[in-house]
Amino acid sequence: MNWLPKAIHDKHVFQFRGKPITDLRSGLREACKDAGITYGRFEKSGFIFHDLRHTFNTNMRKAGVPESVIMRITGHSTRAMFDRYNTIDEGDLRKAIEQMKVVL
Repeated sequence: MNWLPKAIHDKHVFQFRGKPITDLRSGLREACKDAGITYGRFEKSGFIFHDLRHTFNTNMRKAGVPESVIMRITGHSTRAMFDRYNTIDEGDLRKAIEQMKVVL
């Protein structure tokens, strides 16, 4: 994985002060509690770690990264999977309308 930034060449992607984080759930649960966000797979609209895939895909797309590159990073082999994790929000819609105004 020579394409990864040097800081994450360790086999542990998530680290704190140079040491691997082995339990993401407890930290995520506390962060959600502090932020007032419902946590848990079995809670209505509960946030889980996997939800970050949506955030990553969407933010990479908004940053202008080509979809094929995002798919390579995330391991999505089909366009359908990319679309599943790509979120179109109100900001995207407004930007599209603004771009259309420039053309007209």
